[in-house]
Amino acid sequence: MRPAGLPDAGAEVVHAEHAVLAHLVETARAAGRADLPALADTITRRIERGDSLAGGHLKTHIGPLITQLDEIFDAAFPVGDPADLRDVLDVPWPTRSRRLLLARAMHVDDGRLVLLDETAERAIADGDTGLLRVLAHTPLGHLARHSRVRILQALHVAGELDAAAVERAFTADRHLWDGIAGRSGLTCADAVRDHLDAVVWRLVTAPDPPRPAEIPAAPAPRGLRFLLAALDRPIDRQVTDHLWSAGPSVLDRQVADQQGSATPAALHRQVTDQHGSATPAVVLDRQVTRRQGSATPAVGLNRQVADQPWLATPVAVLDRQVADHLGSAELTEAERVELVTSLRDRPEADRQRVWRWRATAGDVEALLPAFGLEAAGPLLRLIRALPDGHEPFRLDRAEVLATVGPETARQLLRRQPNELVSAVLGDNRAAVLKRVKNNALQGIAAFGMLPLAPDETILDRYLALREVARRGPALGPNRRISHAAAVDVALDHLAQVAGAADASRLEWDCEAQIAADTPTGADTGDYRVDLRFDGAEPLLAISKAGRQLRSVPTVVRAHPSYRQLREHQERLREQARRMRTGLIERLVATAATLPPDELARLRSLPAGAAMLPGLIWRDHTGRTGLLDDVDTTGPVTAVHPFDLLTAGTLASWQEQMVRRRLRQPVKQAFRELYVPTPAEREAVDVSQRFAGQTVTGRVAAPLLSARGWSTGHEYGAHQATRPTGVGLTAALSADMHGYWGMGDVVIGGLRFLRDGATVPLTDVPPVVFSEVMRDLDLVVSVAGTSAERWGSPAQAESRARVLAALITDLGLTRVTVDGTAAVVRGARATYRVHLTSGSIHVEPAGYLCVVPAGFGATAHHRLFLPFADEDRMTSVILSKVLLLSEDDRITDPSILQQLKALT
Repeated sequence: MRPAGLPDAGAEVVHAEHAVLAHLVETARAAGRADLPALADTITRRIERGDSLAGGHLKTHIGPLITQLDEIFDAAFPVGDPADLRDVLDVPWPTRSRRLLLARAMHVDDGRLVLLDETAERAIADGDTGLLRVLAHTPLGHLARHSRVRILQALHVAGELDAAAVERAFTADRHLWDGIAGRSGLTCADAVRDHLDAVVWRLVTAPDPPRPAEIPAAPAPRGLRFLLAALDRPIDRQVTDHLWSAGPSVLDRQVADQQGSATPAALHRQVTDQHGSATPAVVLDRQVTRRQGSATPAVGLNRQVADQPWLATPVAVLDRQVADHLGSAELTEAERVELVTSLRDRPEADRQRVWRWRATAGDVEALLPAFGLEAAGPLLRLIRALPDGHEPFRLDRAEVLATVGPETARQLLRRQPNELVSAVLGDNRAAVLKRVKNNALQGIAAFGMLPLAPDETILDRYLALREVARRGPALGPNRRISHAAAVDVALDHLAQVAGAADASRLEWDCEAQIAADTPTGADTGDYRVDLRFDGAEPLLAISKAGRQLRSVPTVVRAHPSYRQLREHQERLREQARRMRTGLIERLVATAATLPPDELARLRSLPAGAAMLPGLIWRDHTGRTGLLDDVDTTGPVTAVHPFDLLTAGTLASWQEQMVRRRLRQPVKQAFRELYVPTPAEREAVDVSQRFAGQTVTGRVAAPLLSARGWSTGHEYGAHQATRPTGVGLTAALSADMHGYWGMGDVVIGGLRFLRDGATVPLTDVPPVVFSEVMRDLDLVVSVAGTSAERWGSPAQAESRARVLAALITDLGLTRVTVDGTAAVVRGARATYRVHLTSGSIHVEPAGYLCVVPAGFGATAHHRLFLPFADEDRMTSVILSKVLLLSEDDRITDPSILQQLKALT
């Protein structure tokens, strides 16, 4: 009779398991005392398995059976002395009466958990091995993991450790090995493993093989017999797996659906299910059964766990996880030789399964003779030494090609697939191109490694990688970093394909080819189109009969030559952008050095010819100057402004830049500088300069990412990190809800780490310290949430220096710098312009609002900024200063009305 109130499938399981347990109860009733302990373990496992299959409903329907079992075990194991704890615990089944006696003996209320750890410690101290054996076997009470380990160790020392005690310990705590592994002073580990091997062998050779949860979570068993047992048993798994194919009597449900109807052979629904199994010859999917009306009595029902629990006939189908565990067994050298011999006559599916198992075990190289791949050892070792995961990594193309011939490599790759090695051979071009479209990091790295197609050039591949790189900024903050790293690896691989010395040389050789291949002009009918340069900016000039035109006629836009020049213009514009924001910014920020040949190659590019001369350099003789003023026959170093400040020449360089109207491609002479404050020196190894500042996470994360920070450490000790290139890592702590993009983030302390240990701030190279602080200052300035704009002292000082240079150059006698404000003595009033917020105060007191439409978008006619960085606030502030210095010429009614009221 089926239980009421349950779904059909759940009721089926409960009904079937109830019948099995009833049979086991009768078996226990007829068994002798010596057989009952093993039978108790069998019943316990059957109840746990059945309850799992029934979705937790079985235990609520077997109360009468449990009562019968209590009576059987109480009769077989009577209590002689209720006051003797050993006598109370010595029972293989946790009967109700024994639980009550134990609670009374331990002075614990009925229903409360009884802890036996102190009892175990006393028994260990007293050397009471009899009680220890009882504690190891009893199903009553609770023992902590460390107590069970100590019991096994004590029994081992006493020479009384056996497989039964080990099995019971691991039945109570499947992960008990975690408490044994790596523990110093334990001598029982090898003996425990020996006994575990015996336990596992008994379980896997039983008529009803175990589920993964019934196998002790311990190292793989030892011996070839385990692997062969896994190989000889049918495995419950997906038929779509390319490493194994089902026998002719098993048909996957999806296959059956495609064929339109089920064949006389059985249907196997989801072979990855772990909670049931059925003989391959009689498995029919439950949904198919519904459509057909009913299943024959001989048919087992196998269905998805997600639908409802299912009933399965208990047959010898080995779970996939269990098979993998057995297949990874530890083997001796002799066993490996025996395995190779036995594999020669095995089906291909078996051979591939064993390959996968031994790859997990780490000794797959021993199988090479079984596949005729003895010569492939070096390549296999190379493949297995490559990093796991999805992050891109560099591969040495020459090393791959030098190991074995292409055909042997292909045979190995069929056994041990590897995307990068396949790319070296060019065998996976279509798959790699598809993965590149999906921004797969390893796919991008492999794209650079592919041999050139017949109609492809190195420049074609380089430009394609640049297109891939342009997709990076649209990705998430951390993904943006890894995407850029993948492109860098791909360029390195492409350099190997091209035979270039390194990726940098390849990159700028390709950039030089872009510039060399760019036409300088074209005739389009009556019109002439010329490609010219304004500094590094490529421009198209349209003329007719020698007269320049301000707009592009429609007939010119439609001409193929014009469209081609536009494409070249965009390439050169992108080249200039990459050089400015990538190469030149890095040169200045890291005070990097260029050898003569690389400098010459960069200067051959239009962008390099326009930008590099504007930087301040130091040559190999120690002389500092602009590029045309130093010796370029040797290496030259981009000077960091901290070095100029230390040398006492920064102010003179700043004045020279403004006086000579030199616009640097990035901030160098007027770069913000940061040095440790007295508070930071006192704190030794942590800076709290920006601590407590709240920023918008979704704004701050991209800013950090663009500067090389990783914000993927939400649950670590630091929430943002950045390698500095000198063996140090900048590590920022922050308080957030989940992750950076989820809401506001409160900035915490900044530390510098070397090998995980903090480094005193005074030991951090000054340039590194300054650049890291500059990153954080920018983030707080741009992404801050405070109603009052973050008043960055470094930014204010930088703008003050720009203003001081302009004051001298323009002869602005009415303007002075007072701390973080510019004081402007105009004809109508005296003004103070704050150098971080740009706010204007009219002395003695009063706020002047000057925000005309588009203000700051176009520069004041006398304004010159000595750097090309996008710093709109500096332009706005300096434009205000120049405007107020000529306040007698202001005609804007709103400004004049405010001044009248304030003065």
